[in-house]
Amino acid sequence: MGDGAFGFSVGELETLVRLKLPITLIVISNASYGWIKAGQRAGYGGRYFSVDFDRSDHAAIARAYGLKTWRVQEPQALRPALAAAIEAAGPTLVDVIAQPLHEARAPVSEWVA
Repeated sequence: MGDGAFGFSVGELETLVRLKLPITLIVISNASYGWIKAGQRAGYGGRYFSVDFDRSDHAAIARAYGLKTWRVQEPQALRPALAAAIEAAGPTLVDVIAQPLHEARAPVSEWVA
């Protein structure tokens, strides 16, 4: 999920921990509502409104709920972090720091904007 979606669903981390569900969540952290921003780029000529926010430490947030977490800031750290997360017992989260995707063209840009 993106970091925007994480913000909407963060409360569900309690459910994962309480039920001890063996699920690995991957957060692509780009400090924006990427799909909406891509839609605004396509539909409004790059005039952006309320789509950027400060980066959060999603791994720290998930750790506070009781998940095992990894924060990936370098590409070479991704594979080992994912392997460790998948092998761990219970719910885990990998927070992947990514560049902003405002130049991306979302497949449904015209629908969003």
